[in-house]
Amino acid sequence: MGFFGSSDDEREEGTKPSGAPAETTDIVELYIDSINNITRKTDITGQIDPYVIVYANDVLVGKTKPVNNTNSVVVNELIVFKTKGEPKATKLRFELMDKDDIGDDDEVGSGSFNPAVEESLENQLVHLKYKGKDIGSISITMNIKPILLV
Repeated sequence: MGFFGSSDDEREEGTKPSGAPAETTDIVELYIDSINNITRKTDITGQIDPYVIVYANDVLVGKTKPVNNTNSVVVNELIVFKTKGEPKATKLRFELMDKDDIGDDDEVGSGSFNPAVEESLENQLVHLKYKGKDIGSISITMNIKPILLV
């Protein structure tokens, strides 16, 4: 027997005791899959120490951890957030940064992604530019998932 004397295995997940569906809301799971073929150098020696800062509708929603001395790397980091409106209407902006031990971090390039105009949100390449020049890309996957409101 479950809580209040009902059998939990008789009810479907996401339903109320009456059997009515519970209320849900959508969240965004944004996977930063990889940083790819960065051609811009900001360090005198070695390669950049890249990380990505992510904005949704111009609000900072997260950033990845810096990776030392590389121009391409598999990141596999997840950023989760909830939007005020329709998640597919969210405009994403990405800033690729170079972590510096001394002084301020350097901006390597930036790019944007508009899910409203895409057929698929999986395995998308976001092309990065700096002063109008292509400098590489990042790979992302965006999932929109309903979660229960309790």
